[in-house]
Amino acid sequence: MSTRTSTRRIVTHTGVLSRVGAATVARAPRYRLDVHSPSRRCSVLRAKGDLDMTARAEFASTLGDLAHSGDHVVVDLSEVTFMYSEVASMLADAVHIRPGRFHVVAPTRQVRMLLDILAPDLDVTDRTECDTAGSPSAA
Repeated sequence: MSTRTSTRRIVTHTGVLSRVGAATVARAPRYRLDVHSPSRRCSVLRAKGDLDMTARAEFASTLGDLAHSGDHVVVDLSEVTFMYSEVASMLADAVHIRPGRFHVVAPTRQVRMLLDILAPDLDVTDRTECDTAGSPSAA
């Protein structure tokens, strides 16, 4: 039995163009989504930065693809600095799509407070990886 280990970058939002004086300047990326597959039956989605309204569509698409992949899905929120309420609701919906196979790990305090209010049924833990069996293992 072979195991796969792969990392692929899904999305880096390049931000909107803004006007500074007479020049138009691109803002720095506001968020990043990476998918890492440490084993055959597990995928880890790592989100970084601001998951605001501009991240909504890409986050929904990535989360939906993973939720329907058949893999155990772990969403690592340890580097999320802001979360839009609709993004939190998407996480709550994913629990109903994949009960018992979908977990959120290591959210920051601000994100944890939002998830506690909007998604009280969400399985939130401090574990950050999957083992080869597809279940969470200690970091």
